[in-house]
Amino acid sequence: MFLCVQITYSVPFALASIYSSTSGAGQGLSLGTLNLAIVIPQMLVSAICGKIDEAFDAGNLPAFVMGAISAAISAVLAFVLLPTPHPQDMAKAATVAGGFH
Repeated sequence: MFLCVQITYSVPFALASIYSSTSGAGQGLSLGTLNLAIVIPQMLVSAICGKIDEAFDAGNLPAFVMGAISAAISAVLAFVLLPTPHPQDMAKAATVAGGFH
């Protein structure tokens, strides 16, 4: 269980760092944007879901349903809106990547 959480927390930042360094984008800006994409939804959930739970008087179920719907929408948007890396960029990224030791 703990390993899954470690991968969830570290892999997106590692991939954003590798992709931004091979594409010429700023790593700080890319990682900052990724961090905001994680933090803003967490703040919205903490601010909104308590009121939704109170309104439906159903415990945490409405918040979980809202999270599942949001995750599904995000997955579709990720496939539709994110650019596809070029093969030459993928070759560069493979040489830049390092291990965690």
